[in-house]
Amino acid sequence: MPLILNHHAATVLAKCEETGEFLLGQYDPGYPGKKHWIGRVKLLGGNYFSGKDTEVSPYETYSREISEELSGEKAAAEEMSAAQEHKFASKSDIGFVRNALLKASPHQDCQDYLGTSKPDSEDKPPRYFVQSVFYASLSRDVIECVKSNLYQGKSLTNEGFLTVKTLDEMVSGTVMAQGITGLIIGDMEGVKLPHCLVDGFTFAPIGSPRGMYSDYMGSFAYRDHSKK
Repeated sequence: MPLILNHHAATVLAKCEETGEFLLGQYDPGYPGKKHWIGRVKLLGGNYFSGKDTEVSPYETYSREISEELSGEKAAAEEMSAAQEHKFASKSDIGFVRNALLKASPHQDCQDYLGTSKPDSEDKPPRYFVQSVFYASLSRDVIECVKSNLYQGKSLTNEGFLTVKTLDEMVSGTVMAQGITGLIIGDMEGVKLPHCLVDGFTFAPIGSPRGMYSDYMGSFAYRDHSKK
């Protein structure tokens, strides 16, 4: 029997090899989900829900998410970030960073598991999902563009925050990573990152990202999110 996946995540490890800095998302105070994630860093990207989304590949999902979030426009009305106000960076700066992220290449697939710390509570039941991680090699100019806009209080995204952090900052716990983000960065960089054990995340690398979602069928099956 194939393992039923709740969803398929498509994210990016975005790093400037020259400076050793990572470009990451960061949960803002308006995030409606797990409150202990607020302030934690995360990989940029998003999720594919079978029966709800129309993409046919992990890269298409990743491209959609990056193009929507770095559009320089307010989030769509149905998005949870629609009420957020932003002082956007210039269209040229947003496009510069967006295009650099879209040049990402396939890097690693991970099979992830999200347990629950309170089995007898109303927490959501345990869920399995695959996360396709892409890699974007960023230039110093891209990193400096992001940092300059952040210093001026300008936003490049319409959801959450962007931030630039070093591996040392994450290893030391100066900045904390969201559950699965810490496990993935730690595995790919060969270090241990502090992360919140309460979420019950585990993961295992399972090879390179596949070209199409249909290529995962057989080993996995996707939950149909068109059904309530």
